[in-house]
Amino acid sequence: MVKLEDYSLTHIIRMTDDVGIFEHCIFATPDRLEGYCTDDNARALQLALRVKKESLVNTYLRFIVSARTPKGFHQDLKSDFTWRDDDGVNEGFGRAMAALGEASISAPTDDQKLTAVFIFDKQAILIKDAREPRTIAQVITGIFHRMKFEAANSNLVPLLVMRKKLEGNTLVGLSGNLEIELIRLADRLTKFYLTNSSSSWKWYEDLITYDNGRLPLALFYAYQTTGNKKYLEVAKESLDFLIDKTYDNSKDYFSFPGYRGWFPKDGEKALFGQQPIEAGSIVEVCSEVFKITKERKYLDFAKIALSWYSGKNILGISLIDKITCGIYDGLEPWGFNPNQGAESTISYLLARSSFES
Repeated sequence: MVKLEDYSLTHIIRMTDDVGIFEHCIFATPDRLEGYCTDDNARALQLALRVKKESLVNTYLRFIVSARTPKGFHQDLKSDFTWRDDDGVNEGFGRAMAALGEASISAPTDDQKLTAVFIFDKQAILIKDAREPRTIAQVITGIFHRMKFEAANSNLVPLLVMRKKLEGNTLVGLSGNLEIELIRLADRLTKFYLTNSSSSWKWYEDLITYDNGRLPLALFYAYQTTGNKKYLEVAKESLDFLIDKTYDNSKDYFSFPGYRGWFPKDGEKALFGQQPIEAGSIVEVCSEVFKITKERKYLDFAKIALSWYSGKNILGISLIDKITCGIYDGLEPWGFNPNQGAESTISYLLARSSFES
């Protein structure tokens, strides 16, 4: 259990109602007109799991359960509580599966664990349709956690089996199939890397965009599951490349590609529109890799990336609002984006939970 101070969750609680967590804020005030999204509720579920807040786990898990469809998960719930027609096997599907997988082994109550694993398994039939690198990476993460359910919760397995039998068309035993799926997805992600990488560009795509640490992190999880050193080699090589392209050694801070152009293979890195989610993903992957490899440099990089939030960045300004406990939405040429949306604050708290665990 991560011991974040209770006040650290102040802004998360402010943004959360009985339905879920709102997506956007006007300054620090939740903007109800913008509604909710599955992405942020999945992230919020992961945070609630790590800090063991049972009531928040209930709220965010309920949101994801309600978002499911035969084609995947709806992504946007409008302010009038109707879903947009946006379900499918996309990145949001991957995030939902990653959160459900984690909930299946670390939720505070047995009911929450069973609900998470049951919904994960129902949606697992769609995993074969995962095509894009970030979708694949998130699904790998979900499978990595989900595969531990039976060993960690042997007393709950009979209940899961009974519930599945009520469906009549859901596989009762899934763990072996999931390992096959994990390997297939890890091979597909590795193929993205081999297709797009060169001696000077060691990445999965021809553009470095957002939440980049998730891609090597997934292959580290694949390595932990299978012991296949091919996954470890690609994960380390791509992570080292990502760090090399985003860490400024002379100034000792990270400068991530901004959404105002990203970082194309044959172009220049956009300096602004830097988003907190980038720092968060680096902290998370480097913290995890340190646990696997015991290489001190990764723990050091995780610490430096975490300090990006508190002012060790290209503008030298803190993105932490000490009054609201929210995180400003990014760095712009004129300063910080003063809004404090869900993604930004959750990314910081997930980063802290990873680094401090």
